[in-house]
Amino acid sequence: MKEISILLVEDSRALRSLVSSYLTKLGCNVADVATLAEARRRLAGAQQPDLVLLDLDLADGDGLELLAEVDARGIHAIVVSERARTEDRIRSFESGAQDFIPKPVDLRELHLRIARLWRGQKGAVDTPVVLETLCGAAILDIANRKLKGANGPAIPLTGSEFRLLHLLVQNEGSLVERSVIARDVLGHGQASLSRSVDVMISKLRRKLAQANSQRFIRNVRSEGYVLITEQRGPEPHTSDLKPDTIQQSA
Repeated sequence: MKEISILLVEDSRALRSLVSSYLTKLGCNVADVATLAEARRRLAGAQQPDLVLLDLDLADGDGLELLAEVDARGIHAIVVSERARTEDRIRSFESGAQDFIPKPVDLRELHLRIARLWRGQKGAVDTPVVLETLCGAAILDIANRKLKGANGPAIPLTGSEFRLLHLLVQNEGSLVERSVIARDVLGHGQASLSRSVDVMISKLRRKLAQANSQRFIRNVRSEGYVLITEQRGPEPHTSDLKPDTIQQSA
């Protein structure tokens, strides 16, 4: 079982250092370079990366030039660039990119997308990808479906608990409606099974507390749930959440 190997191609020294340090702390094996020439030398070596994170605006050329070469080697690529026009996105996907993230990039979102792509690769079922999804000591081990804290044993999650937590994490800070939970977690097309949702939320809250998580699940009355940073104060209402981030039922 191997960790994911990443080649980061980014000409900004500050961003290169930030991203590399963040992903390394999460268990990724990261090599970083600043130019197309350096990236090509890395790709020509014996050890091929599993994934390339690629900026488009590099000192010695356009990152799109490298995408076709990366794709030809069977290596996945995620473009991370300020060039976020529709044309740039389309050209990136046409050249072999699996994903496109506009700058400025949120590091947690970047790792979420890396983990999702990595899980989808052939053979990734046997690869433990540890994804930092909760603040502080608590992390969610995607491959093994367990919560882990800095002090204490791993906490196993049931299949539904895992799907629920993953759903809340992907929509952190946003309301997830009961109907969405019933559909995506329990596999039911109706929100009438509120008792089942409430029981599952209650069990998951206890496990988050056991893992010393600094994120917790807040109830939004008659609406759904939201994963937020621990704080004191009244429960949020729908009006407190950004309208464009509220989950809508299908």
